[in-house]
Amino acid sequence: MKAKAFDLHKVSIDSGPLYHAMELNTAYLLSLEPDRLLSRFREYAGLESKAAHYEGWEARGISGHTLSHYLSGCSLTFASTGDERLLERVNDVIDELEICQNSHGNGYISGIPRGKELFEEVKAGDIRSQGFDLNGGWVPLYTMHKLLAGLRDAHLLAHHPKALPMEIKLGNWLEDVFRGLDDEQMQRVLHCEFGGMNEVLTDLAEHSGEERFLKLAERFYHGEVLNDLADTRDTLAGRHANTQIPKIIGAARQYEMTGKPQYADLSRFFWNRVVHKHSYVIGGNSYNEYLGEPGKLNDRLGEGTCETCNTYNMLKLTRHMFEWDGYAAYADYYERAMFNHILASQQPVDGRVCYFVSLEMGGHKSFNSQYEDFTCCVGSGMESHSMYGTAIYFHTPQTIYVNQYVPSTVTWDHMDVQLKQETLFPQTGRGTLRVISKTPKSFTLKLRCPYWAEQGMAIKINGEAFVTEACPTSYVVIEREWKDGDTIEYDIPMTVRIEEMPDNPRRIAFMYGPLVLAGDLGPVAQEANEEHLLASVLVGSAGSLTSKLVPDENEPNTFRMNDLGYVGDLQLRPFYQIYDRSYTVYWDLFSKEEWASTEAEYRTALAYQLELERRTVDAVQPAEMQPERDHAFTGEHVGMGSIYNRKYRDTWPGGWFSFVLKVLPDEPVQLAVTYLKDSSRSNSSHHDFDITADGQMLGEGKLESEEMNKFETFVYELPQSVTSQKNEATIRFTAHPQGKVAKVAGLRVIRR
Repeated sequence: MKAKAFDLHKVSIDSGPLYHAMELNTAYLLSLEPDRLLSRFREYAGLESKAAHYEGWEARGISGHTLSHYLSGCSLTFASTGDERLLERVNDVIDELEICQNSHGNGYISGIPRGKELFEEVKAGDIRSQGFDLNGGWVPLYTMHKLLAGLRDAHLLAHHPKALPMEIKLGNWLEDVFRGLDDEQMQRVLHCEFGGMNEVLTDLAEHSGEERFLKLAERFYHGEVLNDLADTRDTLAGRHANTQIPKIIGAARQYEMTGKPQYADLSRFFWNRVVHKHSYVIGGNSYNEYLGEPGKLNDRLGEGTCETCNTYNMLKLTRHMFEWDGYAAYADYYERAMFNHILASQQPVDGRVCYFVSLEMGGHKSFNSQYEDFTCCVGSGMESHSMYGTAIYFHTPQTIYVNQYVPSTVTWDHMDVQLKQETLFPQTGRGTLRVISKTPKSFTLKLRCPYWAEQGMAIKINGEAFVTEACPTSYVVIEREWKDGDTIEYDIPMTVRIEEMPDNPRRIAFMYGPLVLAGDLGPVAQEANEEHLLASVLVGSAGSLTSKLVPDENEPNTFRMNDLGYVGDLQLRPFYQIYDRSYTVYWDLFSKEEWASTEAEYRTALAYQLELERRTVDAVQPAEMQPERDHAFTGEHVGMGSIYNRKYRDTWPGGWFSFVLKVLPDEPVQLAVTYLKDSSRSNSSHHDFDITADGQMLGEGKLESEEMNKFETFVYELPQSVTSQKNEATIRFTAHPQGKVAKVAGLRVIRR
């Protein structure tokens, strides 16, 4: 280990946008009612609930996960702020969970519907999963991981005396469930998303001193994914992103406990591939929750780019990487993702958070309800905005790293020293570090020179220039005896620059220092319009782009375009500050000659897309978790896959699957189905399968469009007898006894 993060108790954030985000999160945590989050825990323990459960995900098969995030969030916030109100919440929740655990009597505790029954089935070797379900339960091991993590955090951060014994009892129960399963059966279990079970069980082994939990953790080695990574093969395309990242965090913890190099190697390889081949300019990754082909991001922009949970987990993994290697590149990524994705995911007035932080050109951020949704990103947001202090400073016995520029104070007990950082960052690249020490101390101070420091970094010690050649993505090393009141001033000039899309150098984003800039398109419109989409067009030369941005004299980090935007010169503002506004982060760049020859085609494509959106009543992307959950997906003998960056569902012979889609009760509508093109048959004629709507057979489809000679979309008439006086209909694909349903890559209900 090259360095160690300071305990959260030892770091306080003193002011600035991160401090504000923590205040909003604290207020949110205190506004939630623990009894409502505990409702199903008591119900399934045979106890009377003290309050009705919340709605959204807490009323569905993943109920209970929010209570666990809440327990972690309160523990993290207490450690970060010392606010005793959060400690009281932790104490109350632990006491209630103990009552539930005692009622079960075997160590089990959960808010998962039918949880006891489905785990008994698994224990008996009856294992069924299609990716996000285990024996009919929605990712029950993912939810169990969150609960174990909540108990762990209450033990480590809130020092609750009951938390670890309760976690051990739960671990004993889990060990019993899997004791009789062989390796092949375990791999079938792991086909269903299981969060970071290997991480929390490794932590439990360390905290309890019981090696058997480490052996249980190793049973959660998902060979289908991890073996490829161990062999340095990137086979991440088509995989659900946030299913994979917690597995790697677990592997990182296993390396730290066992020293097995395979765990370290696959963790480093995964981090490098995700950060450098699968991530966008804000530091986030995935489109509609899934990873695509490495380095191919251009065609994966939309309102489903990027999921916030992914980056919450990538930052956790990055902290492990830095502790191992001490590389400035890890801190560079952390800064990018922290300010441009995590901070940008929170609404800065009321504290709501985003599931996806949209990078759609002309799009906007959509914030989840704080009391009605309870998605995974609402849960992880309770933690993300509690733990900004976890990666600002790191230390060895004789060295302190300053990795992030944040107004904050760190207490270094080993040296009996405090370091206080005063800065307006990221509003400016300047700041001061002040040493607080009763006696002189000799130690090394390492200041990160960030990747964006094109003009280097100037440093003064007690007002005198410190001569150094500061290179981007490195550290300025200062070794000396430090006295109380010594100051280190840093000045890192911010510059405007562009970052290109890896697979399209003509699609670019603007950055100013560490900040992604977004073009402000005004208040969010009721529906997309051509002007909004054309606003992401720039007409000019690549070499003159940065010179065309003029600083706004009245607003820091804000610029005006000068003779550059096609629809007019826009204001560019830090992305993290934008909310309730339409924006563009990525821009398409054309020379004047290129635009003259391309404009008509560009406008035609936009008009078609806008027309399709206007006609759409409802749409679902098959084989993507949340869209399928939202549309009541079910089926038997169903397959899933990904090709050409598009997910699809199909079946084995005799299989079927269905979705519930919205329809219009008083207006004719059609069903548009996008298939993977198959030259051996016509998808519209259904020689191998039938399509029904509420049980009524649909007729022949009409080919409406083809895409890249790879996909084709057929439109089917939905009978008035199906839609009349109804708001939804069940669309079912059923294979003939010897046939299969074709690869279905998209469904829409559209107006005629």
